[in-house]
Amino acid sequence: MKNIDIKNKLKLFNILLILSFIVLTVAFIFLQANLLIPILFVSFLIVYGFIKFSLEKTTAYVDDLEEYLDTFDKYIIYSQTDLTGKILNVSDAFCKISGYSKEELIGKPHSMVRHPDMPKDTFKDMWSDIQTKNYWRGEVKNRKKDGSFYWVDVVIETDFDSNNNPIGYHAIRQDITSKKEVEVLKQDSERLNDLLEAQNDEKILEVIELTKDVRDTQKEIIFTMGTIGEIRSKETGNHVKRVAEYTKLLALYSGMHEFDADMLKQASPMHDIGKVGIPDAILNKPGRLTEDEMTVMKTHARLGFDMLKHSDKKLLGIAATIAHEHHEKYDGSGYPNGLKGENISIEGRITAIADVFDALGSSRSYKKAWADEDIYKLLIDGKGKHFDPKLVDIFMENKEDFLAIRDKFVD
Repeated sequence: MKNIDIKNKLKLFNILLILSFIVLTVAFIFLQANLLIPILFVSFLIVYGFIKFSLEKTTAYVDDLEEYLDTFDKYIIYSQTDLTGKILNVSDAFCKISGYSKEELIGKPHSMVRHPDMPKDTFKDMWSDIQTKNYWRGEVKNRKKDGSFYWVDVVIETDFDSNNNPIGYHAIRQDITSKKEVEVLKQDSERLNDLLEAQNDEKILEVIELTKDVRDTQKEIIFTMGTIGEIRSKETGNHVKRVAEYTKLLALYSGMHEFDADMLKQASPMHDIGKVGIPDAILNKPGRLTEDEMTVMKTHARLGFDMLKHSDKKLLGIAATIAHEHHEKYDGSGYPNGLKGENISIEGRITAIADVFDALGSSRSYKKAWADEDIYKLLIDGKGKHFDPKLVDIFMENKEDFLAIRDKFVD
């Protein structure tokens, strides 16, 4: 705001008017009539110029003041009450954080935003300080219109009239809800740590062991379900074992966290679970599929996704994604959705390489295993087309480790 002292300007204006009046009076008494007009004209110009200057400065001051008040109203959580606590005025910021409109607040007791969690002693101390010091500061939990809450750091001061008699109170607040939530989380964490440290007895160990058994059972069920599609298509359970190991190793080499890589390993056996919905005549046909038969075969990706997508478990969520996307291609020519590049999940891109590598390197009733060099050539030729080029490079740089897995789980 500009530093304009209106009171001084008005005082100066009054003095100038008085002086002008005196000058004009003297002029009428002592000067000749022919000099009065020039003197009156000069006096008029001086008064007019000063009035115009004062009005311009006053207008600028008022504009700045209005801008300041608008900013205050928008961003400062402010309220004013009478001596009984009845609300006289609130800012827009107060309305925004409380959820009430000004019409709903003005004229009502300020206690309408008081939260029941606040101890009564807090307000007792507050009024004691205000009565003795005309000032109080503290943290208060308030209730919103919708029943939720917010925390504020409050400063309350007493308002006085011109005779120094108290007439009410005004308060300015700062929103500290996020700070208080962090403090609560920290306290809960500390209590939990204390509890875990205190309860290291046999019951805790039993719970941990039971949880491990449940997780192991879940892994076994998922792996068994994953083999169903392979068995129906005359493939071996070792295929899903190898693909699982390949995916984890490639995930780790690509920089994935070990926990996430292990989740990928556990979920990848489900990549072809949708094959349970493909007719045997198509699934196990020894020769090349017709165009119509291939269309049916391609539906296994969506079938697998539809079977798994309803679970809220993270592991089955990853399995659903893999089943849906392991036939997508990096250039967008894959199925079922024609996803392109990194729009394909990292789990889908990793499983695509692992699945193709193992499928080509394994003998089936309808084909012989490819030579390793031919598989490598297909992977390299498919960089940026079928496969993620970065993942292909990582695979090729560590191909001996993947061959070791294949040898370990040979059919």
